[in-house]
Amino acid sequence: MALPTAQLTVELVPHCTSVTGDGWTGSHDVRPLAELGMRQAAALVAAIGTGIDGIYSSPAVRCRQTVGPLAAAAGLPVRDLAELYEADDFGEPAAGTDQVSDLVARALGGAWAAGRMLRAVAVMMDAHPRGRAVAASHGDVIPVLLATLSSAFDIPRPHHVGRGGWYTLQFAPGDLAVTAHGPVPV
Repeated sequence: MALPTAQLTVELVPHCTSVTGDGWTGSHDVRPLAELGMRQAAALVAAIGTGIDGIYSSPAVRCRQTVGPLAAAAGLPVRDLAELYEADDFGEPAAGTDQVSDLVARALGGAWAAGRMLRAVAVMMDAHPRGRAVAASHGDVIPVLLATLSSAFDIPRPHHVGRGGWYTLQFAPGDLAVTAHGPVPV
């Protein structure tokens, strides 16, 4: 797969503030947004707007809840996209890493995560050429994607936005512009 080269705008949203993982006894996949995160998700509707063509999310509940209010306002479904799922401490791919050091295995996991995120962008690009999509993902893989794209397109890496913020990725043939948006006021 080549780097994305068509025209597309992606509003890339790290999931909003979630219930802390410390002490959480349920499945990590169903850990929800905290009350603050629910307010952040509601505030993203006005900040991002409803002029969008598709909404994608990691299957994790906290990501789906992050884009849920936007989907309701835009009248669009939230489509689960497995490639947007978190990297699980960059442990993949498990096969073939038993003969390399932990440092190299983590680097391979980071490369694997970057490839998955690039695939997510390609899926959105194919579905919405010249359109605008919103994608909710996780705080471990979003920086990996941004670093990969920044290197590939020779642009500066954007600053970290924190929970309640997002990145606008504007792809054009052979070009990419990234804008970081700080957390929405709640």
